[in-house]
Amino acid sequence: ARGLCPSGWHVPTDGEWTAMTDFLGGEVVAGGQMKTTYGWNFGGSGTNSSGFSGLPGGYRISGGIFTDAGLFGGWWSSSPLESNAWFRVLSYSDEVVYRFDGSQLDGYFVRCVRDAE
Repeated sequence: ARGLCPSGWHVPTDGEWTAMTDFLGGEVVAGGQMKTTYGWNFGGSGTNSSGFSGLPGGYRISGGIFTDAGLFGGWWSSSPLESNAWFRVLSYSDEVVYRFDGSQLDGYFVRCVRDAE
Protein backbone atom coordinates (compact mmCIF):
# COMPACT_ATOMS: atom_id res chain seq x y z
CA ALA A 1 0.00 0.00 0.00
CA ARG A 2 2.96 2.35 0.62
CA GLY A 3 4.41 1.76 -2.84
CA LEU A 4 7.52 -0.07 -1.63
CA CYS A 5 7.29 -2.69 -4.38
CA PRO A 6 6.67 -2.33 -8.10
CA SER A 7 3.35 -3.26 -9.67
CA GLY A 8 2.78 -7.02 -9.53
CA TRP A 9 4.94 -7.43 -6.43
CA HIS A 10 4.30 -7.12 -2.67
CA VAL A 11 6.06 -7.17 0.71
CA PRO A 12 5.61 -10.73 2.04
CA THR A 13 3.24 -11.37 4.90
CA ASP A 14 4.35 -13.02 8.12
CA GLY A 15 2.67 -16.20 6.85
CA GLU A 16 4.64 -16.11 3.60
CA TRP A 17 7.89 -15.80 5.57
CA THR A 18 6.85 -18.80 7.66
CA ALA A 19 6.01 -20.81 4.53
CA MET A 20 9.48 -20.10 3.12
CA THR A 21 11.33 -21.07 6.30
CA ASP A 22 9.20 -24.22 6.62
CA PHE A 23 10.03 -25.13 3.00
CA LEU A 24 13.74 -24.72 3.82
CA GLY A 25 13.54 -27.15 6.76
CA GLY A 26 12.31 -24.89 9.56
CA GLU A 27 13.49 -21.70 11.21
CA VAL A 28 16.35 -23.47 13.05
CA VAL A 29 18.22 -24.30 9.81
CA ALA A 30 16.74 -22.07 7.08
CA GLY A 31 19.01 -19.11 7.82
CA GLY A 32 22.14 -20.93 6.68
CA GLN A 33 20.50 -21.50 3.31
CA MET A 34 19.38 -17.86 3.08
CA LYS A 35 22.67 -16.11 3.97
CA THR A 36 25.17 -15.16 1.29
CA THR A 37 28.51 -16.94 1.09
CA TYR A 38 30.32 -13.66 1.88
CA GLY A 39 29.99 -10.53 3.98
CA TRP A 40 29.12 -12.04 7.35
CA ASN A 41 31.55 -11.33 10.21
CA PHE A 42 33.30 -14.03 12.24
CA GLY A 43 32.86 -16.74 9.59
CA GLY A 44 29.08 -16.50 9.79
CA SER A 45 28.37 -16.80 6.07
CA GLY A 46 25.83 -19.27 4.74
CA THR A 47 25.45 -21.41 1.64
CA ASN A 48 22.82 -19.28 -0.17
CA SER A 49 21.41 -22.56 -1.50
CA SER A 50 17.92 -21.01 -1.38
CA GLY A 51 18.91 -18.11 -3.65
CA PHE A 52 17.66 -15.57 -1.10
CA SER A 53 21.10 -13.84 -0.95
CA GLY A 54 20.63 -12.42 2.55
CA LEU A 55 23.29 -9.84 3.39
CA PRO A 56 24.18 -8.54 6.87
CA GLY A 57 23.27 -4.88 6.37
CA GLY A 58 22.42 -4.26 10.02
CA TYR A 59 19.49 -2.04 10.86
CA ARG A 60 18.45 1.48 11.88
CA ILE A 61 17.03 2.05 15.33
CA SER A 62 14.26 4.60 15.83
CA GLY A 63 16.73 7.34 16.83
CA GLY A 64 18.26 7.20 13.33
CA ILE A 65 21.43 5.31 14.28
CA PHE A 66 22.63 2.54 11.94
CA THR A 67 24.18 -0.44 13.70
CA ASP A 68 25.34 -4.07 13.43
CA ALA A 69 26.30 -4.21 9.72
CA GLY A 70 28.23 -7.44 9.16
CA LEU A 71 26.43 -9.13 12.06
CA PHE A 72 22.70 -9.10 11.31
CA GLY A 73 20.24 -8.66 8.48
CA GLY A 74 16.55 -7.99 9.06
CA TRP A 75 13.57 -7.94 6.69
CA TRP A 76 10.07 -6.60 7.30
CA SER A 77 6.85 -8.48 6.70
CA SER A 78 3.66 -6.62 5.79
CA SER A 79 1.89 -8.08 8.84
CA PRO A 80 1.16 -5.68 11.70
CA LEU A 81 0.95 -6.59 15.37
CA GLU A 82 -0.89 -3.72 17.05
CA SER A 83 1.41 -0.69 16.52
CA ASN A 84 4.37 -2.95 15.64
CA ALA A 85 5.05 -5.27 12.70
CA TRP A 86 6.61 -8.71 12.27
CA PHE A 87 10.09 -9.05 10.81
CA ARG A 88 12.75 -11.74 10.32
CA VAL A 89 16.43 -11.59 11.28
CA LEU A 90 19.48 -13.58 10.18
CA SER A 91 22.56 -13.60 12.43
CA TYR A 92 26.27 -14.21 11.90
CA SER A 93 26.25 -16.61 14.87
CA ASP A 94 23.94 -19.39 13.65
CA GLU A 95 21.54 -20.69 10.99
CA VAL A 96 18.31 -19.64 12.70
CA VAL A 97 15.72 -17.35 11.10
CA TYR A 98 14.50 -15.29 14.04
CA ARG A 99 10.95 -13.89 14.13
CA PHE A 100 10.35 -10.69 16.08
CA ASP A 101 7.83 -7.92 16.26
CA GLY A 102 9.19 -4.41 16.45
CA SER A 103 8.51 -0.73 16.17
CA GLN A 104 7.71 0.45 12.68
CA LEU A 105 10.02 3.37 13.43
CA ASP A 106 13.00 1.02 13.21
CA GLY A 107 14.60 0.35 9.84
CA TYR A 108 14.93 -3.10 8.31
CA PHE A 109 15.13 -4.18 4.69
CA VAL A 110 12.19 -4.92 2.43
CA ARG A 111 12.17 -7.90 0.07
CA CYS A 112 9.50 -7.83 -2.62
CA VAL A 113 7.75 -11.05 -3.74
CA ARG A 114 5.99 -11.51 -7.07
CA ASP A 115 2.20 -11.67 -6.81
CA ALA A 116 0.56 -15.03 -7.49
CA GLU A 117 -0.89 -15.36 -10.97
